[in-house]
Amino acid sequence: MATARPAPADRWLYGPASDLAIGCGLWYAAAFVVLSAFGQPILEGGARTWLPFLSLAISTPHYGATLVRAYGRAEDRRAYAVFTLYATAVLVALLAWGARDVAVGSWILTLYITWSPWHYTGQNYGIAVMFLRRRGAALDDGTKRWLYGSFGLSYALTFFALHGGASTQRVAPVSYAATRIQFHTLGFDPSWAGPLLTFLAIAYLLVTGVAVARLRRGSSFRDLTPGLALIGTQALWFPVPLVLKHLGVATGLHPWESPDGSYYFLWIATGHAAQYLWVSSYYARFQGGAAGLPYFTRTLLAGAAVWTLPALAFAPGALGTLAFDGGLATLVASIVNLHHFVLDGAIWKLRDGRVARVLLRSRESAETPEPIGPRRRPLAVTGWLVGGLCVALLFGAKFESDVRLRRALQAREPQEAARVLDRLARFGRDSANARAALAGLLASSGDARGALREYGRANEIRPQAGTWQRIATLHARADRDTAAAAAYAQAIALAPDTARLHYEHGQVLLRAGRADEARDAFQRAVDLDPERGIHRTMLERATAAATRTP
Repeated sequence: MATARPAPADRWLYGPASDLAIGCGLWYAAAFVVLSAFGQPILEGGARTWLPFLSLAISTPHYGATLVRAYGRAEDRRAYAVFTLYATAVLVALLAWGARDVAVGSWILTLYITWSPWHYTGQNYGIAVMFLRRRGAALDDGTKRWLYGSFGLSYALTFFALHGGASTQRVAPVSYAATRIQFHTLGFDPSWAGPLLTFLAIAYLLVTGVAVARLRRGSSFRDLTPGLALIGTQALWFPVPLVLKHLGVATGLHPWESPDGSYYFLWIATGHAAQYLWVSSYYARFQGGAAGLPYFTRTLLAGAAVWTLPALAFAPGALGTLAFDGGLATLVASIVNLHHFVLDGAIWKLRDGRVARVLLRSRESAETPEPIGPRRRPLAVTGWLVGGLCVALLFGAKFESDVRLRRALQAREPQEAARVLDRLARFGRDSANARAALAGLLASSGDARGALREYGRANEIRPQAGTWQRIATLHARADRDTAAAAAYAQAIALAPDTARLHYEHGQVLLRAGRADEARDAFQRAVDLDPERGIHRTMLERATAAATRTP
């Protein structure tokens, strides 16, 4: 049966413009058109710098909004204790475990990446249902199931696109010194995963068509506009680009076919976060305030804290040994998002009486703002002060790394780059990659001693084969063959199947008069890359030298 039509004034939350643009995601459709036409100039014009800041400014309070909703009132903390207390404790334990075990950390990341599209999909579906019911559309149980099937098949397409094909990143019990936390596909066999993806795409189109037709039978297009907009937003975010990629259709559209995929996903993530703030801020009107702080301020402070404090707690020298750019940042992001997903699944249910009264009914029938009970003011003030410091650290570190450091490296100013990295190091955010880039600048300017110093610091943060190889090269150029051979040995320990490392190792060993060891190194290079003739040539020379050695 169709729901009763509410008063016209309550057909929107804030109004048609903001509801359609933000709540229904139509701003992304407009951005998609612009990016399709001018994506590369926008990217080259500085979007790589300013878009992450925009995303951070919107995404941070979006996480905080969940915390304020779940923890802001004692009755909510009690009602959702399974999630706010026990599930949170489990996730903190997983964070501690994942920071010391690459296999666990990688599966945590895999769970986050796999769950994330479902979280986006669930939010789009929930808001679509909210609008359809709020506007009195013909949403009987059967039609609702078809609509749910449309969104569910959209996620199924995404799931198999993420995990189809053979896995190239196997989980192995190796240390973080050798690898970062990695996403691991489930490695479905392409022989059946491909056809299944085609079947799901056809099913998605059919189910979506049936859902729209059933909605259209008893409702006007005007009533359905927000719901249809959300179906379109979901399609633009996930199933359409995935199906086109699966079919090998080259659209030439920059958002879908740019090699910088993470940059374009930021647009979707920012739209999702803005959508969440849009609906949660409306609900917050009827939940009451906190310590006189505006809603956005409270959510920003809470969001900054949940992103910053775990990274500080598990930074090298604190509770952990994992470098920020060596997997800690990825692990914290995974846990924070999983916590967000778990809480959201509990607190935003339209069948919850309080949520339904606010989001589905008229303003007059919704609850009036509920007063917040007595507070321990010093504790509350301390919490908000900590949140303020976290905001400063979160955005300050982003500015240091994405603006000042990038500018210094591009301008080839090693002294400024070193100062920025030293400031980041004070907060556990030093970067092995940036230290290596700084060392490269110093080496190219003739400062070999400074380059070795920075390469050494990079390896202290996170040892990498490439860094040890560059150290070995600098020693070899200075005829320090023993030191070079030792550095190559370190590189080979981290990347034992790299033929070039064994070849270069053999060269310095041969020059150092260690012909037997050089022969073994060249033999390994031949085994790994038998097609390269120089490997066999050097093996013959080393063998001859070893034969002549008494």
